[in-house]
Amino acid sequence: MTENMTQNLHSLERIVRVAKGTRFYELEFASGEKARFYIIAPGIFRFIVDPSGNFAPLNPELTIPANNFSLESFEASQVLVTDETFTIKSGQYSIRFHRNPAIFSIFDDQLHRYRMMQASPLELGPNESREILRQNKNEFYYGGGMQNGRFSHKGKIIEIKNTNLSGDGAVAVPISFFWSNAGFGELRNTWQNGLYDFGSDNNEKTIISHQTPIFDNFYLLGDSPAAIINQYYRITGHPLFLPKYALGLGYMSDFVDTKWAEADPKETNAIKFEDGNTYRPTKDDNEVYALSSLNGEEKYQFSARAMAERFTKHHVDLSWFVPNYNNQQELPESSVEHLTEFANDHDLIIGFYKSLPAGSAPNFLVAAKDKPNIGNEKIIQNIAQATDPLIKASQNERPWTMAENGWTAIQTLSASISGNVGGEWEELATQVASFLGLSLSGQPNMGSAIDGIYGGNNAQVNVRDFEWKIFTPLLFNIDGWGNIQKTPFAFNSKITRINRAYLELRQYLTPYLYALTYAAQSGNPIIRPFFLEFPHEKINYTEQVKHEFMFGNNILVAPIINGREDYQGNSIKDNLYLPDHRTFWIDPFTGEKLIGGRVYDKMHYPLWHLPLFVRSGSILQEGLREATIFPQGTSKQVLYADDGHTNAYEQNEFATTSITSQLDDNTLKVTVSPTTGNYEGLEQEQLTKLNLLVDKYPGELVFRVNDQVTQLNEFGNYQEFEEAESGYFYNPDYLVFPQFQHFSQTPQPAIQIKLPKADISKNKYEISIDNYHYGDNVERHAITDSALSSPHSASISSDRLTSRSISVSWVNPSDFAGRNIKADIEVNGIIHTNIDGNSFTFHSLEPNTRYRFRIRNKFGNKVSDWTEYFGAKTKRDQMDYAIPDIQVTSNLTTSDNEMPLTNLVDHSLASEWLVNDKVSEDQPLELTFTFDQAYKLSRMVYVPRSRDRKGHILRAQIAISTDGENYSNWSDDYNWPNDAKNKVIGLRDVVAKSIKLRILKTSDDNVSAKEILFFVAKHQ
Repeated sequence: MTENMTQNLHSLERIVRVAKGTRFYELEFASGEKARFYIIAPGIFRFIVDPSGNFAPLNPELTIPANNFSLESFEASQVLVTDETFTIKSGQYSIRFHRNPAIFSIFDDQLHRYRMMQASPLELGPNESREILRQNKNEFYYGGGMQNGRFSHKGKIIEIKNTNLSGDGAVAVPISFFWSNAGFGELRNTWQNGLYDFGSDNNEKTIISHQTPIFDNFYLLGDSPAAIINQYYRITGHPLFLPKYALGLGYMSDFVDTKWAEADPKETNAIKFEDGNTYRPTKDDNEVYALSSLNGEEKYQFSARAMAERFTKHHVDLSWFVPNYNNQQELPESSVEHLTEFANDHDLIIGFYKSLPAGSAPNFLVAAKDKPNIGNEKIIQNIAQATDPLIKASQNERPWTMAENGWTAIQTLSASISGNVGGEWEELATQVASFLGLSLSGQPNMGSAIDGIYGGNNAQVNVRDFEWKIFTPLLFNIDGWGNIQKTPFAFNSKITRINRAYLELRQYLTPYLYALTYAAQSGNPIIRPFFLEFPHEKINYTEQVKHEFMFGNNILVAPIINGREDYQGNSIKDNLYLPDHRTFWIDPFTGEKLIGGRVYDKMHYPLWHLPLFVRSGSILQEGLREATIFPQGTSKQVLYADDGHTNAYEQNEFATTSITSQLDDNTLKVTVSPTTGNYEGLEQEQLTKLNLLVDKYPGELVFRVNDQVTQLNEFGNYQEFEEAESGYFYNPDYLVFPQFQHFSQTPQPAIQIKLPKADISKNKYEISIDNYHYGDNVERHAITDSALSSPHSASISSDRLTSRSISVSWVNPSDFAGRNIKADIEVNGIIHTNIDGNSFTFHSLEPNTRYRFRIRNKFGNKVSDWTEYFGAKTKRDQMDYAIPDIQVTSNLTTSDNEMPLTNLVDHSLASEWLVNDKVSEDQPLELTFTFDQAYKLSRMVYVPRSRDRKGHILRAQIAISTDGENYSNWSDDYNWPNDAKNKVIGLRDVVAKSIKLRILKTSDDNVSAKEILFFVAKHQ
């Protein structure tokens, strides 16, 4: 064997034998190791190398037992032997085991290409097993669970490890499953932590390792992402199919232990109650005014019942409620019974935290959050233990569980919700990408608290977070831990009106979302990256589009993720990418139609207006027999419905309706097929309603029932149409989303059609309309006009060049003044448009990357010639200069258990450090930072905790040591404001082996930080 002394690993030597047994193939290596290769099902293979040779049953809870699968595929396979390879033929795949070196690959005989190939033999050690794969240039990787702030992993390293953190760079729900757009996925069958390197140093290799000496791996083949994810489900189990009520608004808080004190109205966390006075939560028993309760046993206004009624008073429909969130006390049976009766009377579903209270039969629960150091297997066992009695008590109902951490196969037990987040802009950006990553890991059911759990008090963050989360599977508030009350009506009436309108939109789109939830059972994510719908654009596979997503196949959501505003208070949106130049995108609020295949910058959106687009050709489900259609080309949608709460769908008790739309040569043809299937409660006779978006009044409408022309009357006004049993109406003032009629929404013309009530299973409807125009005025092709001057003197501002941004400027002729001339800027082949002025800064770029630009002017649909290309390279990432592996000690040792001192120097802004000891000038906190060697420094950066102002450092001193033992005198005081901005101490040309930081004053006598960083001089 070849020893790798650095990693204490050895590589497998040449393969000497491959033999077919009764259930698997046995492999033998020259050095004596044996392996087993299983053919589980078509396109599902399992390869185990156990150095001990025991091959004992491994992790049976992680995957479905192999004996649940037929041996048919294995028995039909055969092995072919040559001097160079052992080839196992299984269906369309040839699994090639090369003798020497001992690597294997999977070749697709139908596609005539490799799905995957190892680059070198497996490496094994006493505490690790590692696989090294070949990586292709255009191969991208996904999965790994909720890798916060990321979804596309090419060139990156991800951890398969429970960090119990939710910020950028942390791992909230690790999944030991990844897949490649080459058409294969891998599932490591282990509870041990892992590290996946997708080419961070060598872009030709992918290294997959776990902390286990046994290599136990499933290879999953599929012709699409959904097919690969579905193969993962076949091995681990399908995700929960959430009951319909779970898609409504939820609220979680603790009405068991919360104590209330009287408060000054000026206090940040003061809440005004129904008695006209203000109160705040408190932990100090000496200032308690009242206790919370489930039913108002003490003071009613502090009860769970009163909160539920508060939602009703504000006309905010609440669907489900957890009254004991984060509280593990046993609840009195009588209190639970009375609250349940109240909930039943108010059409409210009650769930509980951790376990089932005595005498209750709730429909759902929230699993208690486990600490990661108890082990991944134990985390899943605890969730399963909590879930089991719920399943038994639910009989034929669909129970569901929410959990804040998990491991592989968690989708079978619970939905994933993220905790520990604050109401901050940075969290919004992180969560969008995190949800994409979790979706691509086979975890379709997810959610995160609106406006976070902690922090808050920023109305703009609150409403912008609520807006985009309308388009996520789970929608809920968690209250009681923030700076303010976390409800949709926590701010003024304007904010409440916006939130209420978006909640009504959620209810309007629930049939569409519910159909997506069902489709997720087959591997189709609800939240989708662009490449799932538009696979031919390379940009869609990358992190460039990680802050946008498709909600199903029809709706594009581009959340506002920062606080940039224009002088009118509108949000400014840059980097808005709309895919596919053959598609146009409709803003449902304004009717504006934008062509795809380019990036839109300097877009302005008032607070109520989420950047939201409907794909041309879309058919949006509003019911089993209701839809709104945005015609373009040929499209099809299958509308889905069932009883919404039982498992009867598993016995095919559901119904579907297929609708096709075809717009060709200005003739629109819409076909509504007979509804197939049935379920309890389905009305067999229903109306069929369609809304067809159109640019102007069309030509003749012909209606056919089962291929027979049938009269359909046209009405001249909407009231007559509404009162009629059937007919159609050209509505020039149609609102796509009527929930926003009180905002500045622009009406759009539409043909509204009501087809007669009839047996939905027996009638096919066809509607043909000639002279039909929709999207004709969309600017599809720009016209080059030689009379339109090109920009000149294009340049890059070197003084504004950073690792993440490049500023471009140019000069235009003076006669352009006052004309609506804008610029297109092409950046590495992608056109950015809608840019006014004569300069623009591109943000969110990759560090140390070359960018190539050219510019042209644009007036209407006319453009000038492009300028010559010019470019620049972004600077190296600042973190490249941050000193790693710093040792830090403190004279105070009582850091918070979940926020230890080591978090201060872990180079992760997802973690925080918090000291519970009180500090003052008389009792200062001293931190000692020791480096592995003496460095010439440039600066020290203190990154404050940003979710609130707890523990902000206000006054500090430093002392420096060149040898780690002898320190200079303390510096003068550094005085900092009480805010979340980074604080910098200049250390230019200072040489240090160690630095002491003395903290003299903080915002509240506690001390906290996200990070303290030390940077070396760049040219040492």
